[in-house]
Formats: sequence, C-alpha cells, structure tokens
Amino acid sequence: MDFGSIAEYSTTPNAQGEDCTGFRAFLSTGLPQYDSQSFEFFGHLVEADGDVNSIALMSQGNTVVPGLQVPWLTVEEAGLIYNRLSLDDGPAFGGIYGLANLSAPVSIAYDPWNIHVEKATADEPTQVIDMRVVSGTVGAVGAEYELTVGVEVEVPGASTAQWAELSVTAQDRTGIIQWGYGPNGFFPLWMFDGKPLPAQGGAIPTQDQRTPITDTYGGDIGSYLAATGDPMTGQGSQYYSMPLVEVSEWSIRIGASYVAGGTEGRLFFDNLTETYNESAQYVVKNGYEWTEFSVQLPETRQGMLIATTGQAEVGDLHYAMIGGAGSTQAANGTLRPTANWPQGAIEITPTAKTWTSPGSCYLYHLEYDVTLSASGTRPAADLTFRAASENQELVALKRAVYEGLFVYEGTLDGEQVSGYAWGEIQGVPPTGDPTPPNCG
Repeated sequence: MDFGSIAEYSTTPNAQGEDCTGFRAFLSTGLPQYDSQSFEFFGHLVEADGDVNSIALMSQGNTVVPGLQVPWLTVEEAGLIYNRLSLDDGPAFGGIYGLANLSAPVSIAYDPWNIHVEKATADEPTQVIDMRVVSGTVGAVGAEYELTVGVEVEVPGASTAQWAELSVTAQDRTGIIQWGYGPNGFFPLWMFDGKPLPAQGGAIPTQDQRTPITDTYGGDIGSYLAATGDPMTGQGSQYYSMPLVEVSEWSIRIGASYVAGGTEGRLFFDNLTETYNESAQYVVKNGYEWTEFSVQLPETRQGMLIATTGQAEVGDLHYAMIGGAGSTQAANGTLRPTANWPQGAIEITPTAKTWTSPGSCYLYHLEYDVTLSASGTRPAADLTFRAASENQELVALKRAVYEGLFVYEGTLDGEQVSGYAWGEIQGVPPTGDPTPPNCG
C-alpha cells in the first residue's frame, strides 16, 4: 500500500484515505519513509481512594537524519510518564531508547492492532511497552485496548531508578477523528508570509500564504486549501485522535512502596506522522513553540483540540476544532470535525498565574483563558484551563517540557462545561545562569 512519504494537502487519497482497510493498515504499519511516527495515550487515572494521577504512554519512531528515511536509522523512543498529582513533586518517568529493530526491537501488527517495543539488557528484566486491541478493531467505536508497561523510571526524591509495572484496560467511546484536511488528513502547523527563511546554508524561499488565508478566506485554512490546492508540503502532520478512551480497570506498581489501582479514568489517543523537508527543518529547529489543549467532553461524547503555534519567521497559527458525536464519516471511516474555527475567532491568553520550576528555573503559565467566537455553524466557547498540579515539568535529554493534566470550566455553545484536558505548554527560560533550585 502507498501511504505517501510526507504530510501535504491533496485531493487524491493515499491508501490511508481510500477506505477503512487502508486506514487501519496505516495505523498498523511501520512508516520509516516519514521522519516521525508516533502513537500516544495520555490522560488521567483515578485511584480507589479518589486521588487523580496523570499518565502518558508513547511509542515514537524518529529518523536519525531528517530527510534521510532509512529503516535501520530510525530511533525508537517509547516512554511512560506517571504523576501522582496530590504529591505535587513531579512525574516519575522512564522508557526505552535505541535504534528500532536493533537495540530496541519494535513490532507493529495489523490484526489485531499491536504496538510492541522492548529492550533487553544483560542481567536485568526486559523493558516492555505494549499497546494492543483486545476486542473490536482499531479506530472503531467500542474497541477495547490493553496497555502494558514494564520499565525503569526515575522517581522524584529517589536516588536510583525503580521498576514500574502498569496495566490499563480501556474502551473507545467515539471512534477516531481525522483532524486534518483532504482525504489523507493533512493538518497544517504553520503558514508562510512569502519572506525567505534565513537558513545558514542559504535563504529558503517561501510563498505568501498568510495574506490570502487572512484576507480572502477569512482565516479559514480549510477553505484556502480547497480553493487553491496549495499542498503546504511539510508544513504539518497527518493527525488522528480518539478523544474518549474510558478506563475500566488499571493497576500500577513502582518500586517496593507504591501500589495503586482503580476502575476509573479517561485517556486521549493521538497518532501523528511528519516529514521535515528543508523549510520544516528550519522552522522546528529555530524556536518553534506551541501551546495545546486536548479537551475531553464526555457528557456529549466529543473531543476538542485548541492550540497556538509560533516561530519568529513564520508567526503564529491557531487552531480549534471539535468532533465526535454528530460528526460525519470520511471515506476511510474516520470522523470529520463538526466545527473548525478560523484564525481570527481563536484567542488563547495566559493569565498572571505562573510557576517557576525548582528543577530547571523555567517559568510556566499555569492558567489560560480561551475564547472561540461563534460564526456560521461554529458555536461560541469561553473556557479557562488550569494546571491540575503545579509540578508537571519533565526534564529529559537536557530539555525541559511541561505536559500534564489540566482542568477546565466555562461555556460551550451556551452550556456550562467542565472536565479534564491534556496540556502541552512552553516555559520561559531563566535569565543569567542560575543553579536550580536557587532560581533567583
């Protein structure tokens, strides 16, 4: 099957856009022709005593050299993040890192769907991260998933790594949403204004997309793509989500002292594929940032994506969309968003509530106000997102990132709503050269 090799807009379907068989094969096939392919479950788990913990589980294959997609030069990063939010001392995290099919064998099965990553080390337990369908079909409403993990994790306050074992059983309540445009689900993440990108090896020319998107098409990127056919090659990803995967049973053990479990929780699932051409490599390596909320609406069986991305040369791009119950189906069986707000209708504003990490001295905004203006078939929304716990920063590979559980409340289409969202936000690096935890 031909799944393409770079994310771009087209009206011609690749195999994943043709029908359900092609799409499920796309989710079940290693794609080394892309620079990045990821499968992620994230959300919250509720302990029997009511404590809420955040969790993220990921398998991601990245090419060693962007633009040179060779199977044996794919690095597998598979990991677990588990945060006991009531302690507010940060997440436990760990995982598997290595060359795919060499130091970190990876298998992806089609029927039943199964992502399996493992790494064996002499005289130590084999580390494993496994995601699989145990009932139904991947992407279909009602499919049941089983997540199994056995890895070493770094634990806040502990001097040595500890062994963690996790098991989760959960069922999809919505089906899978194709957030992007066209039959292959292209999802733009930035737009150009026609100015060349000042790359070190020479200027990279771009075309002006921002002016027509804003002035001619009212900020509606989908309308711009449909009218112009601009492929926007490499300017985004192919992006699919299951926003409501409801947990029926889970258990975890970390080291010798922490054992927990329960029968409640809710996860969000994402699948993304990307390829970084010359212009994309420049953008992502030169200050590209994003703030994104993956929002769960269990009462209406829907999910939302709300985000802003930005980089100095390309400026900002906003997106907000909702899908699930009420969505129509595409030819490949995925769900289309029921509403997609244009650029000028989206406002994402951090408030004055901040937190300075004692681990990195980065400053983070922990509260955001979001306003989505009504237009046509798009409802109005007025939402506030707050971090469920301050310390959700992860410092790995010398990079500080903040991602974890947020709570939200407000109105959507005139109705009161509240619940959980997964947030990914960027921090402001410290000035000078402070030594954590003395951040000045």
